[in-house]
Amino acid sequence: MHTKNTIHELIREFYPYAKKKMGFKESCKVFLREDAENYSDPLGKTAYYDPNSREIHLYTQGRHPKDVLRSFSHELVHHAQNCRGDFADMGPTTEGYAQTDKHLREMEKEAYLEGNLMVRDWCDTRNGLKKHRGMASIAGSIPQVDTDSDWVGPAGVRKNDGKSGGWTE
Repeated sequence: MHTKNTIHELIREFYPYAKKKMGFKESCKVFLREDAENYSDPLGKTAYYDPNSREIHLYTQGRHPKDVLRSFSHELVHHAQNCRGDFADMGPTTEGYAQTDKHLREMEKEAYLEGNLMVRDWCDTRNGLKKHRGMASIAGSIPQVDTDSDWVGPAGVRKNDGKSGGWTE
């Protein structure tokens, strides 16, 4: 069984790679959430990004860590969009916004495409070519990224405006 610590460590390792690939500089806060009511809904939330507070909320209960990582990557794309100013032209996010607002539809397309591909690329290059695929590691195939070791601390660190269960840069 995977724990929040597993998810936390994967996020901590993935973040500098994603930050470099997307080129954003501004910080965001990340919260791991367990919500029994949301979990019981087969179409419940998996994650969301709040552009005003620059917070990413990830629902982790009953989810595989890689699935949570894909949600994190998707929301990081929204953070990068916010840093670029793409949310300035945003309309209301009422029900159906992703189907009716062309600007927001394009933002969602980018988040789904780039977020998922980034996780795929990171996983494929994380330790060189995967040993389980029976391939030899190729020197230089691992991207060079900043360690950014101060980015995220243990879940529950109180550098998050008093909210519990999260961490911040």
